[in-house]
Amino acid sequence: MKKNEDIMSAEEFFGEVEKGKAPVRMGQARGKRSKADLFAELKVKMVMRIYGVSKARALEIIAGRAAEKKALADGSGKDDRKAKKDEGEFMSALDFFGEACE
Repeated sequence: MKKNEDIMSAEEFFGEVEKGKAPVRMGQARGKRSKADLFAELKVKMVMRIYGVSKARALEIIAGRAAEKKALADGSGKDDRKAKKDEGEFMSALDFFGEACE
């Protein structure tokens, strides 16, 4: 082992050490992201993988689908087609089946 005479103290090695002024990590702490943010990111990644598109195109697809969904919920995206019952083309079972019902 070395003798105490050969070992340098921290003050001798680093110079004068100021007490209470030790370096502190300056990195920013990460906050937890909300579940909505995580879901939105996951949705974009899924659309990117399913359709094989870029992130920008995936965001366009998601926005388009959201607009379609909102239009259907508002009722502005209704079909202009009429149901068959509106056309008055019903007939009775006796007329349809004829003699088989008698």
